[in-house]
Amino acid sequence: MKLSLKSKRECQNCHKIQYISAKSNFWTTFLTSMAFLLPMNFLRAYYEISWPWIFLAIPIYIPLVSLLMPFFYKLSNTQKRFGKTVE
Repeated sequence: MKLSLKSKRECQNCHKIQYISAKSNFWTTFLTSMAFLLPMNFLRAYYEISWPWIFLAIPIYIPLVSLLMPFFYKLSNTQKRFGKTVE
């Protein structure tokens, strides 16, 4: 979780700062937001699931996403924003 909040971390081997790549940052954002919002809106609209059931799904979804996010992270030696290297 520390890596996702600061988006950088020191490598334990080479002691250089490692940054989260833009591509993996996109996938973690997609996983945390869209992967929950789209299915829940679909279930609410077509199967008429009430809001209390959706709110009960949130405590199950958040730990699941927290466990899966490290598998989506790719680290890089350079920090890029909007396709340009930031130093």
